[in-house]
Amino acid sequence: MRIDEEMERIAFRIAGESAGYLRDLYGLESLSTIVGKGASGDTTRRIDALVEEYTIELLKNTGLDLHIVSEEAGIIRLGNNPQFIVLMDPLDGSLNYTLGIPGVAVSLVFYDINSNDLTESIAGAVANVFLKEIYSFDKSNVYINRVKVEKYLSRMSGINVVYTNTAETFRKVYLFMKKEFGGEVRLRVIGSAALESVYAALGRIDLFLHNTGRLRNLDVAGGISIAKRLGVPVLGLDGKKIICSPKKIEFIKSLIIGKPGVEKIVEYFKE
Repeated sequence: MRIDEEMERIAFRIAGESAGYLRDLYGLESLSTIVGKGASGDTTRRIDALVEEYTIELLKNTGLDLHIVSEEAGIIRLGNNPQFIVLMDPLDGSLNYTLGIPGVAVSLVFYDINSNDLTESIAGAVANVFLKEIYSFDKSNVYINRVKVEKYLSRMSGINVVYTNTAETFRKVYLFMKKEFGGEVRLRVIGSAALESVYAALGRIDLFLHNTGRLRNLDVAGGISIAKRLGVPVLGLDGKKIICSPKKIEFIKSLIIGKPGVEKIVEYFKE
C-alpha cells in the first residue's frame, strides 16, 4: 500500500471516530460553555477542547511521529522525529453544534514534514458530522464514504457561499454569477468553511468565496485538496495561487473555489 493510501485510511478513521464522539455528546448544555481562546484567537468552547483532546489521543494511538497544528492548542509535537504535519480542525462549526444547526465538520489533513505549500497535501478527510458523510482523499483520488468520486459534477444549484465584510462583494458576486452562468443566484452561509469549501469542490454549490482576511488554513485545507484533485479552480481574488504554509496556523486573505469559469470573477474585483 502506498503511503498516501495508508494516510487516507488513517484520516478517514480518525475523522469518523471524532465525528461519532461529537454525535454522542450532542445535546449536553455544558458543552457550549466558553473556556478561553484558541491559538488562532477565536473563542474556545468546552466541546472544542474536548474533541481536540479526543482527536489528539487518536493520533497518538497511530504510533506516528507528528507535527500537529490544531485550532485550539496550536502546535503539538508527537515523538522526537515527526515525519508528517497534521493540519486539523476537530470541530469546524462549533457555534452551529451548540445551537443545533447541522453544519458541523471534523477536518484532518496530512502533509510531508518539509512541506511549505498548503495545496500539496498527502491525504486527509473531512467528516460531515450529522450528515454522516466522510470526504477523504489520497494523493490522486477523492472518495465519499469510501466510494471514489470519478469526476467533478456541477449540480448547478445556484448556491453561492460568500463570507465578506462588504455589501459590494455580494453585489459583484451576484452580477458575475448571473451574467456568466444565468439562472438563479442564491447567496448562502452555512457556518462551516470546511464543509462549504468541500461542497464547492464537489459541485454541490457553485461558489465558495471568502475575503474577510480571517479564513484560516486549517478551515479549508480539505476543500482545497479535494478541489485540486478534481480539477476545480482554487485561487485568491487577486487571481493568484494561494500561498500558505501548513506548518502553523495562517490566515488566507481571500479564497475562491468553484465550478470552471468562476476564476473570471477576479476581473470584477479589479474594477
